[in-house]
Amino acid sequence: MSLTSFFDYGAAGGDADAEPALVFLGQASTEDWRQLLSVAEQRRFSAGDMLILAGEQTRAFYIVAEGELEVLADFASGKPRRLTTIGRQSIFGEQAFFDGQARSASVRALQAGQLYGISPDAFELLAGRQPELARRVLFDLGRILSLRLRSMTGNVLGVVRKP
Repeated sequence: MSLTSFFDYGAAGGDADAEPALVFLGQASTEDWRQLLSVAEQRRFSAGDMLILAGEQTRAFYIVAEGELEVLADFASGKPRRLTTIGRQSIFGEQAFFDGQARSASVRALQAGQLYGISPDAFELLAGRQPELARRVLFDLGRILSLRLRSMTGNVLGVVRKP
């Protein structure tokens, strides 16, 4: 797969299906992506595959290259409920990557696709090779985590946010 087509965010700054604010590293160059993906583990998946289970003790974060995913949480009813969907050019798993705690939700594939996983060890390797890129990765992970927290807080409080 060509990195230029894979991460071609175009002039609009994102995939038509991706929420622009949640696009990961939207300003990164092809060389940045080559460096980042050189430490990543690639994984293909099929529709219906469970990619993460709530409670797992894994720490990688994932970049969605292709496909669409849903984030599921168990509520008091015991029945899983969709919290959100995640599309191409975004990430998931950033919370466990930062805090090392168990996964807070499950992630299931709605469509077949591909993702790249970055473990803490892989990130350390990247940081040793490309410290400026690693810094940008951390800031972008934090930005997306913050936006998701704001969205969830708004949902809990019933606050409607204007873009």
